[in-house]
Amino acid sequence: MDYKGIIDQAVGEIFSTMLFLEVKALSSEPVSSSEQRMLSGMIGFAGDLRGTVVIHLPAKVAIAITNAFLELDLDEVNDEVKDAIGELANMVAGGIKYLLPDQDQDVQLSIPSVISGRGYTCEATGKTERFAVEFETVGGRFITELLVK
Repeated sequence: MDYKGIIDQAVGEIFSTMLFLEVKALSSEPVSSSEQRMLSGMIGFAGDLRGTVVIHLPAKVAIAITNAFLELDLDEVNDEVKDAIGELANMVAGGIKYLLPDQDQDVQLSIPSVISGRGYTCEATGKTERFAVEFETVGGRFITELLVK
């Protein structure tokens, strides 16, 4: 299954229709930096598809997306930014679920979780496959990944 293509399509549709922002998928292999402050929005999949969608954003990108999404003028991470990134993860996970070829699959989504800080990693336990796409948008780059068990 072309999970990277599904991620690209879901993120592109969410950004154009819900956030009214341009986003471009990059062809290079995503590389994240744990040195800068990051936010990661996560949603779990359960049922016929088990895994996690994670969106990793540098703080400045998360703030820029939140400002565009909510028409605000924030300059630091606060609860509104964390809520917006959780909602972004929720919309992207819903988009991925919708784009799965077999619409008869039983797939449920968890509630969103957001973590933030420096020097952390997000890893799935057990044997998973990782499909990741790096995007460029207002404020910089971010990574969206799907971990499938």
